[in-house]
Amino acid sequence: MSLTYQALLFIHVAIGFFSLILFWIPVVAKKGSPLHIRTGHWYAKAMYLVGFSALILALMLMIDPISFKFPDNDFNPELTLKVAAELRAGGLFLLAISILVLVGVRHGLQSVRAKGNQALMRRAGSLLINIALLAIGVWLGFTAVGGSPMSVLYYIFAALCSVTAITNLHFCLKRKVTRGEQIVAHIGGIIGAGIGSHTAFFVFGANRFLSEYLTGYAGIVPWVLPGVVGTLIIFQQSKKYRPRKAKATTTGTATA
Repeated sequence: MSLTYQALLFIHVAIGFFSLILFWIPVVAKKGSPLHIRTGHWYAKAMYLVGFSALILALMLMIDPISFKFPDNDFNPELTLKVAAELRAGGLFLLAISILVLVGVRHGLQSVRAKGNQALMRRAGSLLINIALLAIGVWLGFTAVGGSPMSVLYYIFAALCSVTAITNLHFCLKRKVTRGEQIVAHIGGIIGAGIGSHTAFFVFGANRFLSEYLTGYAGIVPWVLPGVVGTLIIFQQSKKYRPRKAKATTTGTATA
């Protein structure tokens, strides 16, 4: 492993572990309280660092995986091609997760900072980063082949990236949004970023401890469990901010 890759990986893992702990404080704290705002501020900063470092690591793996991971290798040509293909596949997943994290943090913060000024949400940066997320979702979908566990993961993350991007773009392009919609977008974006970081932790970090217990399709569990838990949290915390359907009223028929 090259010194540059190793140093960046150490920084990424250290800040990522810190952000995993920090994530839960604003989630359980009273919304709008000083504790929620202060810890949420530091969580966002940490997640930006995690996302950008993961993005660089992913690009390293996709551009020249052997040089960065095995600079002193003595692989034969056939093994070199095989290892490089596996590392690039991992790099593609890491790229998807890093963009998902960056998009989640940015959209979650911007949705409440704009305070209903949709012109701010339609700035090039907000639109382009979501278009990039949609593009990588489509890329993952076209890359998935067959019915192996790895292919299923491609389809799952292709759907996650695509749906997130389309939902965000729909919010950005709306002419008007209510305060409730802003808060729902904030919750979804921030917790969505947390889903990405927890997924990366379980798959790339804890995988060495779980792989012997989770084999075959059971190996998908670490990939999807954060998404399931995160979606439940998003639903629970945002339901009171969603518009309620007006209850139907019945009127009696007047009789002469």
